Amino acid sequence: MKLNAIIVSLIVFAIGGCTKIDNTYKSAKAPEINFRGNAYEYLQSQTGVYDSLLKAISRVPGLEDTLKTGNITLFAANNRSFELAFLNINQARMDSVPQMPLADINSVDVDVLDSVLCKYMIRSKIKSSDLYSSLSDGIDVETIKYGYSMNMKLLFTNANGYVAGGPKLINFSDRNRSIFTRYWITTQTSTIDISADNAVINLLTSGHDFGFGSTFIRAVNKR
Repeated sequence: MKLNAIIVSLIVFAIGGCTKIDNTYKSAKAPEINFRGNAYEYLQSQTGVYDSLLKAISRVPGLEDTLKTGNITLFAANNRSFELAFLNINQARMDSVPQMPLADINSVDVDVLDSVLCKYMIRSKIKSSDLYSSLSDGIDVETIKYGYSMNMKLLFTNANGYVAGGPKLINFSDRNRSIFTRYWITTQTSTIDISADNAVINLLTSGHDFGFGSTFIRAVNKR
């Protein structure tokens, strides 16, 4: 009789313990980082990480002010993203006949740079919690200029064997003016929901090719 009671107690304890762990992961939230300053100041504060992005922004009239005062969601591409982009751009230039001179941030046409940079700046502040309304398709969002549509979709990562139990990230897609997802170009964040005075900032992975690949390459290398 006593043995049966002990067994029952152990089973109840085990079930209770598992339930507690499950709830912990189900309620996992993306870490929120509060930065005292605007989006431009945030990029400046990350020494050696966003120099290329800041340089590109400085070439386009008005974008620096947007980062300082605009109500926006920013997807920040780091230096490595620019390195990847210009590696591909310049490879295509070297392979062309006749060869084209190598390109860099300073030589890219300002209008091309403007149109690409604006893809990373979304009108209004959007946090990951705002994306729960459309988990399967994500949410189409408008860039600060040109009425261009991008897509933000919440991504649930795994942790410790729990499916979708890890930190939340965002899939950020250039829709290429198409309703068909097979034509979209998607990149991923490494950190989300950084809260600045005027913006929500999401950091893109270092594997992101600035400009979303071939579209930017063609625009820069257009003769």
